[in-house]
Amino acid sequence: MDRVSINLLPKEVLEKRKSEQQLAFMLLGVVVMVILLISVYGFNFVRIIQEQTDLEIIKAENSRVQVEIAKIGDFEKVRSLVEQRQNLINTITSKKYSWSRLLNNISLIVPNEIWLTRLEVEEEGKLSFSGKALAGTKTSGIGHKPVAKWLVHMSELSDIEDVWLTTSKKRAADPGPEVGPSLSTTASLDQSSTVEFESRAVIKSLGANASSPAPPVSGGKI
Repeated sequence: MDRVSINLLPKEVLEKRKSEQQLAFMLLGVVVMVILLISVYGFNFVRIIQEQTDLEIIKAENSRVQVEIAKIGDFEKVRSLVEQRQNLINTITSKKYSWSRLLNNISLIVPNEIWLTRLEVEEEGKLSFSGKALAGTKTSGIGHKPVAKWLVHMSELSDIEDVWLTTSKKRAADPGPEVGPSLSTTASLDQSSTVEFESRAVIKSLGANASSPAPPVSGGKI
């Protein structure tokens, strides 16, 4: 047998209860919405804090990079200054000839039977020599052989060209002491005679065809 539900409450009470239930659902919905909004706000707040932290890290890194860039800029300025000074030094030294090296090389190739009395430097690297040679020693041979040895030795120098003999004259040796070969050499003389000679040469790196400009050379004796 079916049961019949009979509500004896007045109609006004029923409507009031329905209204209260609807209000409760609305309040529950509002609470849920507020909770959702708070959750979203909290999530975004955390994200903002994280982004701000990352931004501070980026700013600090940027400051460090700027300092490094400034250091590199200073280094580039110093390097540029060093390069300019080095170029200036190279320009100056390229126009400076090492006369001491030339004189040292010449001193090494002068034969034992030869002694120089004059060395003159003219413009465009022209050299002129005057000297004397022993003619008639056991080691030098007879005549102008020592002078020939001198010319050969000069032509073998890497920075010397156009070696030329101007004059070579044989004469009797002057009596008395004179600057010349050592005593051991003079003791081996077979006949007392010397050769006076003059020769010329050109320094390649100072000549007219030199790749770099030659420094001003005033004529003079060395």
